[in-house]
Amino acid sequence: TAVLTRNVGRPRTFTLSPDDPTARAIVEEAAQHPEFTLSRREIIKYILVEARERSNEIQALLKLEEIGRNRGVLKTASNRVTNTYKTRRQETENAANALRCHLNVTALTSAKILPVVNARRLVIGLPTIENVETDAVLDADEARGGPEPTFNKATAIRDLAALQAAQKNLAELGTTEVGAILEDIATLEGEPALLEALRQRSFVERGLEFVGGPHCPLCDVDWDDEEALRTHLRAKLERSQQAEATQNRLLDSAAVIARHARHLAGLLSRVSAVATAECFTKFANDLTTWAEDLVMFAESMTNAEEAIAQKARLQHGWPAKPSSLDEGMAVLAATIHEKPDQSALVEAHSFLALARDRLDAYRKAQQAEMRAKDAAESGRIAYTTYCAISEQHLSDLYAAVEHEFSAFYRNINHDDEAEFRARFEPDEGKLDLAVAFYGRGMFPPGAYHSEGHQDGMGVCLYLALMKHLLGSRFRFAVLDDVVMSVDSGHRKQFCRLLGTEFPETQFVITTHDKVWDKQMQTEGLVDSRSGVQFQRWSLETGPIYEEITGVWDQIEADLASNDTETAASRLRRHLEYVAGEVAHDIGAKVRYRGDHSYDFGDLLSAITGRQKELLKLAAKAASRWQNEDALEGVAAMQAARAEILQECGGEQWVVNKAIHYNEWASFSETEFRAVVKAFKALLHQFRCPRAGCESWLYVIPRKGDPETLRCKCNSVSLNLTLR
Repeated sequence: TAVLTRNVGRPRTFTLSPDDPTARAIVEEAAQHPEFTLSRREIIKYILVEARERSNEIQALLKLEEIGRNRGVLKTASNRVTNTYKTRRQETENAANALRCHLNVTALTSAKILPVVNARRLVIGLPTIENVETDAVLDADEARGGPEPTFNKATAIRDLAALQAAQKNLAELGTTEVGAILEDIATLEGEPALLEALRQRSFVERGLEFVGGPHCPLCDVDWDDEEALRTHLRAKLERSQQAEATQNRLLDSAAVIARHARHLAGLLSRVSAVATAECFTKFANDLTTWAEDLVMFAESMTNAEEAIAQKARLQHGWPAKPSSLDEGMAVLAATIHEKPDQSALVEAHSFLALARDRLDAYRKAQQAEMRAKDAAESGRIAYTTYCAISEQHLSDLYAAVEHEFSAFYRNINHDDEAEFRARFEPDEGKLDLAVAFYGRGMFPPGAYHSEGHQDGMGVCLYLALMKHLLGSRFRFAVLDDVVMSVDSGHRKQFCRLLGTEFPETQFVITTHDKVWDKQMQTEGLVDSRSGVQFQRWSLETGPIYEEITGVWDQIEADLASNDTETAASRLRRHLEYVAGEVAHDIGAKVRYRGDHSYDFGDLLSAITGRQKELLKLAAKAASRWQNEDALEGVAAMQAARAEILQECGGEQWVVNKAIHYNEWASFSETEFRAVVKAFKALLHQFRCPRAGCESWLYVIPRKGDPETLRCKCNSVSLNLTLR
């Protein structure tokens, strides 16, 4: 035993007196298990949340957060290498276009390329080649020496024609995608919180990757512990789910624009080389600058924030062609067309030299693309394999939890949902939950179930998870008003669930509901010695409380203070409550009242009458089955009942005004003690006499013909069946 002292200013700092190592180890272990405490607002995180958040909350409870973190890291890595692969694929396509344009063929196959290349090789006296899909050099002519001509008029004309064709369609290039991007940007700008969430998302994602302790890598602030920091960052990411959907849609459209930009940059590079060869230096520089700008623009379209920053450019024409383009193209084209046709020998040399350069560029682009493709495939495999394995593990885990969750919920709601079942469906970091609704199919828990049923589901799921997580080590739990919306009938079953399924767990249960407090006591979940009632509180003193003693001890204390009026009021409230509980448990017949405000006299008459009826039925059943032991037990109970009623003046005493609570306040202490003794003895007849049980007797089944009158420990078990 040790006393733990904390201050709300530094709640994670505490002192123990005495500071025993064993006690400190116990406290520190409990500090590592925030799941030991559950409040009603936390229940909703398991039931009425989006699938991804439910998955995060349950994995946090099961200490499996690393799964989500690893999945996120692998997903980010996979996206990055996939984007690189897309860029390399576009570069390969640009190189292929340049080579096709130069060779003037429709496909880069040996059947198309060899005739074109070999015709030029024969002109310059080189042997023909049989395969261009190897590393063969198209113009292997090192022995001739001298500079190699790089200008080829026919190719230059085709390069110019390709750019001129693209130039005519610049205004319409990607208009559909531009419109979609601008619409998404308008949505984000119309909702500042959404835009802010989007801007912070990648920043927070990166920060979450670098968390390695309680020190925040984003703001340099020390948190109480690493888990609190991670929880805060994950919450920020969850709030940006809508922003993420908008971001993904925006990036899909931006990827199309980026491909157009890179294709156009490839055309410009080829024409820039022609302009340079013809000494159109300024125009060549303009084309090179424009191509570099398009490449940078394409890169910006792979990031949501940078794409949003390009809003003005998208509105006014993203190609942003230089003013010198039209005139420069016209002059350069005229110059090329006016050049004399090259001799066959010169044309062959220049053609093969340029073909070699473009084929080399194409091969290098292919190799880079293949490396990027392998990386992208490795990233995809790593991510999908991790997801598949982790989801199989989680599926097995959820299957086990699913079974116990459903069983617990059926236990609490056996009267109206005895066929209840639930289904968990994990999928890439999400966890969908569907529950049965009266045989009409599987639906989300918030679709048709009431708030009370949802609260019940939340508690049952929590208990199932804790049982799976800790097993026999689940020895302590704080439940803070967790069944506030559950109706009183199902709360009784909740008490029985805790008592039967978790007999070794100490539950600390808080509530403002006095009926719920009484129910826990009458069901034996809590005894009078283990309760604490807060009477009042102030900032100066904190809570003022007293231990909840048994009602009979409280009445005795009132009488010792000569306060008969308080004792009478206390006894009246207790008897009204207990009589209602007993009437429910044994199936007493009470005249129906629409406002459910039953008179104590009606309840008392009903339970004593029902008791007489059940004991008579039990005696008949024992006689019918020739069970002498049962017959003796019933006879003893009937004799005790008769003796108690005789002491109180016979069976008519229950309608005697002298013992009704409206007269009690004027009784003397001695007179009222007799009333207390009579009621205490009478109520004892409805309880198990065995020490350690002392539960209220109840009838099975609750509906229909009674079959058994028993207690929880089965020490009292009277057969009521005659056939």
